[in-house]
Amino acid sequence: MNAPRTRPFPTGAELVTSDLDAARSFYRDLLGWTYQATADGCTASADGVPAAELRFGPAPARWWTVFGAADEATVRAAAGAAGARLTGDEVHDPLGGSFRLRTVPAPVVPGLGRPCWYEYMTTDPAGADRFHTAALGLRSSVPPGAPDDSYALLVGDVAPVAGRLATPPPLDTLLPAGWMVYLAVADPDDVAERAQRGGGRLLVPPRDVVTGRVCALADPAGAVFTVIRPAHTGS
Repeated sequence: MNAPRTRPFPTGAELVTSDLDAARSFYRDLLGWTYQATADGCTASADGVPAAELRFGPAPARWWTVFGAADEATVRAAAGAAGARLTGDEVHDPLGGSFRLRTVPAPVVPGLGRPCWYEYMTTDPAGADRFHTAALGLRSSVPPGAPDDSYALLVGDVAPVAGRLATPPPLDTLLPAGWMVYLAVADPDDVAERAQRGGGRLLVPPRDVVTGRVCALADPAGAVFTVIRPAHTGS
């Protein structure tokens, strides 16, 4: 039996947008999502499995990474002591990133059309690592064989729970600082083409990286996300 997690970890993602109808249409056409209404928006599902929450909120639209914590009050106190600004369930770190913090909601089950990974984008990797260690208890670990520390894994109790990427030019001007949600897809190239036909923008064209084939997109309201066809890690 697996031991319970004691450190915070990403459990899912939420889209906040001022035009829910347009968002539902865009992601339905792009990822095949279906929806069930909630009090302030809807739950999106892929192949019948919950994928993300869509909520109404003021512009600009954005994707939020949601962290779950067994002891939310302790994490909030640690984040505040590390320089974060706390507003409701929002944690705004001193480097310009932010995430939502909740008491361990049910994690999203990975699969096509659903969040499968989360990365913190920053031009200050050392500062980001210090904050995530102090606030969340996540230590940075450079993957074996990496040429430098521009990419690191954020390790929780035992295994990595997220990544941290030092964004070089021109990515630092194309992608917002903070948490990036990765959605799993079968064909990033096809998704990139259809996203643009649906009114979205291509920010980073499809390319192969160690973790798979990725591209970064913005939906018609400007919310930024990445799609990925994960690399096979073994049989």
